[in-house]
Amino acid sequence: MNLKHASYIMAILEAGSITAAAKKLLISQPSLSQTVKAVEDELGLPIFDRHAKRLTLTYAGQRYVESMREIMTAERNLLSEIAEMKNDHRATLRIGISAQRSISLLPQILPAFLARYPLVTVELKELPSVRLEELLSKGGCDVAFITTASKQNDLEYRLLENEQIVLMASKQTAISRRIGQGTEIELSEAREENFVNLTSGHSVRTIQNHLAQLCQFEPRVLLELFNMEAAKLVTAQLNAVMVCPYGYIQGDTRVETLTKCYPLRCHGFERHFYFCYRKKLRLSSYMRDLFDIARSKCQYHTM
Repeated sequence: MNLKHASYIMAILEAGSITAAAKKLLISQPSLSQTVKAVEDELGLPIFDRHAKRLTLTYAGQRYVESMREIMTAERNLLSEIAEMKNDHRATLRIGISAQRSISLLPQILPAFLARYPLVTVELKELPSVRLEELLSKGGCDVAFITTASKQNDLEYRLLENEQIVLMASKQTAISRRIGQGTEIELSEAREENFVNLTSGHSVRTIQNHLAQLCQFEPRVLLELFNMEAAKLVTAQLNAVMVCPYGYIQGDTRVETLTKCYPLRCHGFERHFYFCYRKKLRLSSYMRDLFDIARSKCQYHTM
């Protein structure tokens, strides 16, 4: 089995087509097609279902990719262990993180980390948390900072920070005049308000959807935004409310003076901030230190 061939097959799977993968890999399409043929000839079975619009794996292809990922992880673990035996920390560390978290966390942790490990090259993968879990499982990054609920899958979730989910309401809203700051509420208390929503895919939006369904109402959406920072600032200026982690509000005078916050009864629909990696990955010393540095900078934000 050829590890380079395997990495090309995974690139095709991620890109969805041989043409797109060839452009990303900076190689010719015929050359990449020959790689696929070589792997299929070696296995004696097709690895891609070519009848679908987007290339998908056959069962043989799934088993090939699963096995090759394990082999690649084993190789990375061995090289990491040998590098530590030689006290050699030259490496590339692929870190996944959401764009919102990168703004607040990276300036706090990267200076200390890179001062300790100047020979480690950091590559960032900025994606929403839900996509980071998928990327991590597929070996697209080494570690990731993910805001989610811990799951039973092939990932390890090491807790960095618990989060409190609140309803942030502009002082122009009826709920802010009716209920005092800091009062714990059901989301249904805001059923008559205008909502500024985060787009689908945000874990906060997922929690909001669950709570609205539980409370049996459909939020009246004024605006939907991808960027939490923009959504927060817009909500503060409008006659609107927003579901948001309290940690993103605390200390931000741009919104604190214009809004009131209410802890939400989440009924088990919670999210927390984790340092994640594949269970079979051996954490190198610099990965373990990255976790320790991040944990020292995180805290529980609560009202």
